[in-house]
Amino acid sequence: MTERGDFTILVADDEEGMRLGIEKALSLEGYRVVTAASGAEVRDLARRHRPDCAFVDLKLPDIRGVDLVSDLRSKNTSVVIITAYATVETAVAAMKLGAVDYIQKPFDNQDIVAMADRLCGGPRETDDPADENGGLVVASRQMAEIVATLRKVKDSDIPVLLQGESGTGKEMLARLLHRDGLRAERPFVAINCAAIPPDLLESELFGHEKGAFTGAHAPQIGKFEAASDGTLFLDEIGDMGLHLQTKLLRAIEERRLEPVGSTRSVPLRARVIASTNGDLSAMIREKRFRLDLYYRLKGVSVTIPPLRERRDDIEPFLNVFLGRYRRRYQKSVEISREAIRFLRSYSWPGNVRELKNAVESAVLLSDQDHALLPKDFLLETQADGSLPELWRQEKEDIIDVLKRTGFSRSAASRELGMSRKTLYNKMKKYGIQ
Repeated sequence: MTERGDFTILVADDEEGMRLGIEKALSLEGYRVVTAASGAEVRDLARRHRPDCAFVDLKLPDIRGVDLVSDLRSKNTSVVIITAYATVETAVAAMKLGAVDYIQKPFDNQDIVAMADRLCGGPRETDDPADENGGLVVASRQMAEIVATLRKVKDSDIPVLLQGESGTGKEMLARLLHRDGLRAERPFVAINCAAIPPDLLESELFGHEKGAFTGAHAPQIGKFEAASDGTLFLDEIGDMGLHLQTKLLRAIEERRLEPVGSTRSVPLRARVIASTNGDLSAMIREKRFRLDLYYRLKGVSVTIPPLRERRDDIEPFLNVFLGRYRRRYQKSVEISREAIRFLRSYSWPGNVRELKNAVESAVLLSDQDHALLPKDFLLETQADGSLPELWRQEKEDIIDVLKRTGFSRSAASRELGMSRKTLYNKMKKYGIQ
């Protein structure tokens, strides 16, 4: 069995915070990590450790990261360039020299982990029900049918539309479709259309030329070009304005796009996957979404059911997240059958994302000497805004004990059977002063 610990990753960045953040994220997932702050250190570490892949900042103090690509590739190291300056020149130069991808600051360290898994191999041949599907649990009949449908089109260029509530796993399905297809070795680029101001989204997607608008001091490639020969995931497509919908439709139909402020056009070579948690049919009726774009995007369309409608997936997801966070926080805590029954009965308005966060919080706040109970899980408030009954009761118990002990946290934690740190976190959670 191949484990993450079998791979060595080199991280090179002269910003200590950035370097240590990436190192911690990868180490917590089990990778062996070596770090460098300069080009000289990169060459030394590459010679001594022969890393499987490397994340190298574009601008190191003594050399450009691009100039290290050939050296690293000669040692069979897959190279990803880290840059805050995603210009046409640097990206193209890096790719020509053999870099497999680049990632633009700021980014989520979990994106680095996902990229490392793709490039270095990640864990394989495992009994984990999620690992065969890129972290997605496929235990229920509904999800098995969805995955089977998507795998039929994994090698085609046909656009795919993923619909479903927030937190149901739309991006995980998009990544699975990318990973299993012919584009797996090329970039997977995701952009949240709702998170970027409308006046900037066009430039983010299509790129821009120098001087195209105030602040455009250098040309920049857009997400479409960054995803060339790979996959572009357009998250929350329903939040895109009508003007940009028109330009997107034309680009998809003609397979060409024009950067902002440019008279040239470039080929569109990315496969497009779009997602939404909104009701596109209602948006079309309200003239907020183009009907022709809708039909263009839904070459294949699937609707992911909410977690409350596929309860067979809840316990497998629990096991996946429990294992992940036990490793991350070095805890050996288990989960009680009582808690499993409780979590299976909960409505999960936040879907898989809420379940993941609840498990992480429960593991982090847990004491090692007891299995997780229903009250250990931080769940959403009820529809009327009140706390769940289990939370209410625990809050009252903590207040009663604190009053009896004269608000001595040491005495209260002993009586409640929890550590002082856990008591402090629960007091903070419930707003107990």
